[in-house]
Amino acid sequence: MKMLRKFRPSPAMLIACAALLVALGGTSYAAVQALPRNSVTTVQVKDFSLLARDFKRGQIPRGAVGPAGPTGPAGPAGPAGPAGPGGGAAFKWALVRGDGGIAAQSGGITLAAKPAGGQYILNFGSAVTGHPILSSGAYANDTSDQRGETTAGPCAGGAVGITCTTSNSNTSVFVQTRNNDGIPTDHSFYVAVLG
Repeated sequence: MKMLRKFRPSPAMLIACAALLVALGGTSYAAVQALPRNSVTTVQVKDFSLLARDFKRGQIPRGAVGPAGPTGPAGPAGPAGPAGPGGGAAFKWALVRGDGGIAAQSGGITLAAKPAGGQYILNFGSAVTGHPILSSGAYANDTSDQRGETTAGPCAGGAVGITCTTSNSNTSVFVQTRNNDGIPTDHSFYVAVLG
């Protein structure tokens, strides 16, 4: 207490401290009053000085897509798949037009016969009996909406298939396409033998 009684600041010291308080308080007050919250103006930021990372997601619109780059080198071949019917691929498939022409396929499939409207016999080149056979309608050069069911099964008769009029062997598949009334009608289709 004695020391505080002895301590008497000079008038110059009081004026200097007051000036310092006004200077510090006034600057922060001016900064708070001059800028609304979360705002920045050209006084603080120069044109083209901000980066995309300085903005929230979605604030900067995306530009137009640039041209495609050059094609890269081909990668290494993948491992061979498991053997399927007759030691071939894991499954064989074909896309067949309504006229019986094969539009696309996995390989080795030929049209053996087209006995009647909506009937097709395809030779898969390896045994198909004992393997699942799938078929579905397609649009290969055939845009008709009057489609019904498409069915398929192995030739060679017996308990596992149908007796085909031609190419009646365990490598052939019989496919039938129908219209909405169930009448066999030419339509394009997919057929696949899994295994």
